[in-house]
Formats: sequence, C-alpha cells, structure tokens
Amino acid sequence: MLRRVRQSLRHFLLERKSGAGYSSHSVEAKMSRPLQARRLEGTEKNIWVEFVKLAATYSKVNLGQGFPDFPPPDFLKEAFVRALGGENHMLHQYTRAFGHPPLVKILAQFFEKLLGRDLDPMTNVMVTVGAYQALFCCFQAFVEEGDEVIIIEPFFDCYEPMVKMAGGTPVFVPLRPKDPKDGKLMSSADWQLDPTELASKFSDRTKAIVLNSPNNPLGKVFSRAELELIANLCVKHDVLCISDEVYEWLVFDGKEHTRIASLQGMWDRTVTIGSAGKTFSVTGWKVGWTVGPNRLLQHLRTMHQNSVYHCATAAQEAVAQGFQRELELYGTPDSYFVQLPKELQQKRDQMVQSLDAVGMKPIIPEGTYFLVADISEFKSDVPDVPDSDEPYDSRFAKWMVKNKGLAAIPLSAFYCGAHKSNYNNFIRFCFAKEEATLKAANDILQKWKRERNATNFDVFSFLCFQPCFLSDKWGRRQQSCHWLLPTVGGRRCPRPITAAEWSVVGEGGPNMADGGSAAKRPKGVEERNVDWRRWKQERKAEKKKWKEMKLLKKLEKQRMQDLAEKQAEKQEEQKEDKGRHYTLSVALPGSILNNAQSLELRTYLAGQIARACAIFCVDEIVVFDENGEDVKSVEGDFEGIGRRGKACVQLARILQYLECPQYLRKSFFPKHEDLQFAGLLNPLDSPHHMRVDEDSEYREGVVLDRPTKPGRGSFVNCGMRKEVQIDKQLNPGLRVTVRLEEPQKPEGKVHKGTVVSSHHPRTVSGLYWGYSVRLASCLSAVFSECPFKDGYDLSIGTSERGSSVDTATLPSFRHALVVFGGLEGLEAGVDVDPNLEVTDPSVLFDFYLNTCPSQGSRTIRTEEALLISLSALRPHMDEAVKTPSNS
Repeated sequence: MLRRVRQSLRHFLLERKSGAGYSSHSVEAKMSRPLQARRLEGTEKNIWVEFVKLAATYSKVNLGQGFPDFPPPDFLKEAFVRALGGENHMLHQYTRAFGHPPLVKILAQFFEKLLGRDLDPMTNVMVTVGAYQALFCCFQAFVEEGDEVIIIEPFFDCYEPMVKMAGGTPVFVPLRPKDPKDGKLMSSADWQLDPTELASKFSDRTKAIVLNSPNNPLGKVFSRAELELIANLCVKHDVLCISDEVYEWLVFDGKEHTRIASLQGMWDRTVTIGSAGKTFSVTGWKVGWTVGPNRLLQHLRTMHQNSVYHCATAAQEAVAQGFQRELELYGTPDSYFVQLPKELQQKRDQMVQSLDAVGMKPIIPEGTYFLVADISEFKSDVPDVPDSDEPYDSRFAKWMVKNKGLAAIPLSAFYCGAHKSNYNNFIRFCFAKEEATLKAANDILQKWKRERNATNFDVFSFLCFQPCFLSDKWGRRQQSCHWLLPTVGGRRCPRPITAAEWSVVGEGGPNMADGGSAAKRPKGVEERNVDWRRWKQERKAEKKKWKEMKLLKKLEKQRMQDLAEKQAEKQEEQKEDKGRHYTLSVALPGSILNNAQSLELRTYLAGQIARACAIFCVDEIVVFDENGEDVKSVEGDFEGIGRRGKACVQLARILQYLECPQYLRKSFFPKHEDLQFAGLLNPLDSPHHMRVDEDSEYREGVVLDRPTKPGRGSFVNCGMRKEVQIDKQLNPGLRVTVRLEEPQKPEGKVHKGTVVSSHHPRTVSGLYWGYSVRLASCLSAVFSECPFKDGYDLSIGTSERGSSVDTATLPSFRHALVVFGGLEGLEAGVDVDPNLEVTDPSVLFDFYLNTCPSQGSRTIRTEEALLISLSALRPHMDEAVKTPSNS
C-alpha cells in the first residue's frame, strides 16, 4: 500500500512538472532562441586562449607570448610613480577622451619629424587602449557589408576576426619564401610578395589593405620598394591602408623602418598605429595611438567615443614624459629607442645559435620580438598524422610544451584556414626575454639535442666485426679486421687483427652469442673496453662546438661587414670634417628702429645690422621687445609675413629677407610695405648667396610643386640653370639645404643632390650658412625659448657699466649669446619684463662686459656697438674654442 502511494505521488509530481502550471522556481527555464550575433560566427577560437593555458600548465620556459619579462626603463617607471603620487590629483580623473593633451602633443611633435609634415595634436592623433583597440576602431569605422580587406600573410591573428565582425571579407595574399644564397640561414627578407599576385587581389570591392611592418610573427621589415608597390596599388584603386607599426623601433642590423604614410600619395589614405607597450616594454599599460589625416581619424573618434571613450590618465601621462625624454635624446646613444634594439639584437643572435644547434632552422628576423624556426627535421620526434585536421606545427608545439617544457606558437595560427597546411612546418619563439629565461630555454634545447643525438647514435652504433685487407710493410696483403669498434663517421679501429690472429677465431669470426668472451678471442688480442657514452659525448661536443663556431663566424662576418661600411662612412665624414662646432647668437631690441625717422632709414639701419652679423658669422639673431608692446605681434614662429607697424616685426622681416638668397626671395616673401626699400640695400654676399654658374658643394633651394615618380624624390630650384633632383619626397614650397653630388653629369637634364640639415655646411665643411631669425616677447624669453637643448652655455651682456672686455677670459662653449641693449641700455628691458624680479641686468649673464672702454663718445648706437663688440670678442672666443665641443 505504501509502495503504491509513493508511485502515485511520483506520477503526480512528474505531471505537475511537465504541465503549464509548473512553477519556474523549481527548474531553470532555458531560452530557445539563438543568442549569438551572426557577426561572431567563426571567431570563437583563439590561439592565445589555448596555448596560454598549456604554457601555464606545462611549460618551464614560455617563449610563446610576445611580451618582455625584463623591466621597463627606469625613467618610465619613475614617470608613472610621479603621475600616481604627485600633487596633480587630476591625473586620477578623466582626461580628454581622445588622448591626454600632453601625450597627443608630444606624439604630434615626434611624428612630425618622422613623417615630414605638420601635425595637429587634436585632430591628427588619437590615443587608444593599446594598438588592439586602434585596430578594432579602424575596422568598425571603415569596413561594412560587402567590403573586402586585403591581409598579408602571415598576419597577427586578430585581423581576420575583426574584419569579419565588421561585416567585411578578408582577402589573403602570402609572403612567399625564397631560398637564401650561398647556404646562408634564411632571413625574413627572403619572404616576399609576388607583385602580380598582390595586384590581382585588388578589385572594386577592396576597401583597405592591412600592413604590418615590422611583421609579427615573421620579423620582416618591408623595404621601401615593397612599400612603394603597395602604395601605388592603393593610389590606383583608391584603397585605405591600415598600417600596424607597433614594432617600429625594434629594427636590427642597421635596417631602416620606412613609414608608408610618408610615401607620395599615402598620407591622406593611411592610418598609422603605434603602441607604448612595444615602444617602452610596458605591454600591460595598454596605451596605443593612431596617427593620420583628420578626414580618417574623425570616424575613429566616433567609434572610440561610443565604445571605450577614455584611456587611463596616469599611464598616458607617464608615456608622454617618456616620449619627451626620447625627443630630446633622439638619435643619441642614450636614447632608449637606440639601446633597446641593440639589446634585442644580441638576444636574437643568442636564440638563433641555440635553435640552430638543436637542429631547427631559424629564420633570422630583421625586427620585432619574434623568431620563426623551421621544424621539418623533427618529424622523427613527432611523426606527422596523415589527413589530420590539426596542422603539424600545432601538434608539435603542444608536444613540445608537454614533453620538453618549452612553449612556442605554431606559425599556421597566423594564416587563414585555406593556407595553414602550406606553412605548418614552422613555430614562433619570442626572444624579448631576460638572460635567465633565454639561458633556461637554451638548457632545454641542449638537453633535447643530447637526447636526439643519443637516439641517432643507437641506430648506427652496433658492434662491427668486419674483415678487410691491409698491406704489411713489404707490400703484401694481409687479412685483418676491426675488432669490437663501430664504423661510425669513418673512424677506424686503433689496431688491426692480423691474418694469423684471425685463423684462431676461424672463418666464422668470433662467437658473438656470448659477447665475444676472452676464450674465443685471437691470441695476443687484449679486450678493449670502450666508454661509448663518453666517446659519443666528446664526439657530439666537438661537432656542436664546430657548428657554433661556424655560425658565430657567419654572424660575426656579417656584423663586421656592416661595421666596416659604417666606419668607412664615418671616416669619410671625419676626413671632410673641417667644421665649426659652436654657434654664436646675438640678441637686440627691435626698438632701435624707432630712432630712425623714415622707412628708408629704418630699412638702412636693419641692413647695417644684417651686414655686421654676416661679417662675424652670427648663426642666430633674436629680436626682443623692450618696450612692453603687444606681445601678440612677436609671439610664435616668424615666417616672413606678419603685422606691420611694430618695430620688432619689421626688423625681423628685413633681416630674414636679406639672409635669403636672392633667387629664393620671390618664393618666400610676397610684396610687403616693410620691404619696399630692402632691394636697395647692399647684399650680404654670404657663402650661400651664389650666382647661377658658381660651383659649390651646397646650395639653398625651394621644393617645386612638380610631380615625380614614386621613390624618385623631389625637384628643387637651387638658382642654377638646371633643377636639382633630391633623394627625398618633400612638400612643395619648403626651403631646403642641398648637397650636390660629385661629379655631376654634364649631359644630364637635372643635377643630383641630397637634402641635409641647414647646419651641415657649418659643422662639416666650416662654411658660414647664414643666420636664423627669432622673435622674443621680452628679454627673459631670449633665454627661455632657446632652440638648443641645453640652452646657451655662455651668455654675455654688453653695457658701459660692465667690466673691461680686455681682462675677460672666456670658457669653452658650444652656444654663445651676446645681448645688446637699446637707447636706454639693458636696464629698460629688465624693467618691463614681467618674468624678471631683478633690477640689475648683470645677474642674468655669465659675463657683463664693456666692449669699448674709454670711448670718445657719450653714446654708441646699437648698430655700432654690434660691430665693435663682436670685433673685440672675436679673439677671446677663438681662444675659448680651440678645442671645440660637439654641437
């Protein structure tokens, strides 16, 4: 009866559970409609999720993921600490959504130099949460249903799913390896695009191409010719370029990273992506950026503000300070951007040596953190499985981490599904690791090498008892054999067994069943106990040493060749180095023009100043305001055109006009009232003011607005009968200093030349190459706005109240400044300067000198004081710079 009740109760509960009135609190109700958006289909798998888990579980050494395990530079860590612990509490709050102002400003300054164009930090730069978010914003902002995006293989694995999620169709074109010459190790430069194949991928549906140089995972640095091929196709088909350049500073062996946005026609269609994580070795900070034209970045800002909206303020502040330091040290040995690639190149060479020794074939990268190795020789260790869905390199990498404790990433993960099987004999290692990590990896590889050698040895090291014939000392042939020694590698038995000894054993040879006991051995033959393990180890150690020495010789030979070329260039430069390595600047008030009663006299006075400065090789003239006039009239850079009526601006305009070679004045100085009498002044006749047929190593010129073929540079008007074709593509209207090639071809339609810096004629050839003009709003701005990194290291004030110039002994200097006062002396400039709290001008200078003691006139006009002072100071300066410092 009880049993029947239980069954009835169970039946009742089951019916209730399946009925419409069953309570949802008793059993979880599941949704039947699909939850996943269609754009996520096919993007579920991620190589990093799988292999990071494997590395965490099995690996002793993780060379899979691309992050350094050494600390970032001290200056960056200190900047982060200051940002977190400083008094500016606003660094803990939101900052500007599209980038912390100090960061976007310094990035704009930095990339202006690299791209050769002016950048607006607010419209041409946007900060993102790492380069990953920058890529995501690009694909979401530009790609839509039906668009095709060309991706160069091997590619960073996120490109494909990001394109698909945006609704686009990825189109793949592979880099194809070519066999290296002369038996050298393969380089990433040997992997190249097929121009015909690449061109075939462009169509009317192509919206963008993704470029990654230096390339992850291969380490390839695309050459200028390869980038020009891509650029020409982009321009021809009106295609965007998303240029992932996060490894831009990590380039080895003297290679140069070319930015595709700097090529002709590419700025307006390129978004360049960078990363502080790779730049400063802080991948966990997740600070990235995009640089490009506003017409493109405005759409990225829309995507950014509707997703992430804001990036970490303190990290941006620290990165900004890091870039500020690197801008000041750019190109010097102290720059982190110079030091880091040198350190990584050494680590790369160490990794190449380790992998080559174990039998893998490393592909030497030109850049990045990564090195790819060919594992084709290891199929005896990990046999291939025919018709397997999983690529061989993936199974090999899993086997290696589980059995050897060494983690790497299969290269097939960086290819589309259709191409994985074509490139499944490679794995990728990250060598951006500290020495202890690389040593641990080397230990694993060396142990693996010994195990492989032992296995190979067992195949061939069987006991060999082999009859042969040797000649005795009379030339007669005797039967002999090699007793109990292997014939491996051509090595022979130390002592042969004679025919007489052989007869004791018999024709059947020794009895091997009992191991060749002493009872069965020939008479007089001692048992030879050979330590095979030791012999094998010694043999393999010699072979390893020989291989390592051979590899080191190859690398050293290549390095020495590069070093010899650089030294030859340096020696050539040193041979020609007759230069002047110091600068002389002069500062004077613009109010001196007010002493002249007419425009003609004001112009003549400015001409006297220009002539005096040219005679004494002045490199910089600073015109400052000592009257407290409207500072807006003298603030900022002086470009030759400005407000008229202000003495400072008028003096600066005339000075700059006179410094400019006559054949360039029409290009830079439109007709202006301040210059109406300047044409009557005596010319400066400086070395850079040359006639049409005058021969010179250098010339000043203006870049012409004239089309050229990609990679052929620009044309420059240098005031010669023929135009000059230079090596760089520059914006039209830019004034440049050109070094003409020697010898020139008389029959050529143009001259050939290279662009050099404006101070190159001075520092290399010792030529005076004119002066620059700078405007300062007050006396203190003369010092605070100094264009030299460390400021002026010698400052001299001139005044009748100063000490006699005859007793002065000047120290060695790099940048000297001589300051002159107006009608009321330097005291007038000190009194009106809002930034100075002193009344005595002498405290502002290293020397306060009277350059004309015992003068016969009660006053000396400023233009006269200029000639007198520079004449009196010249012997003192010449004595001070007998041992010049580098400028």
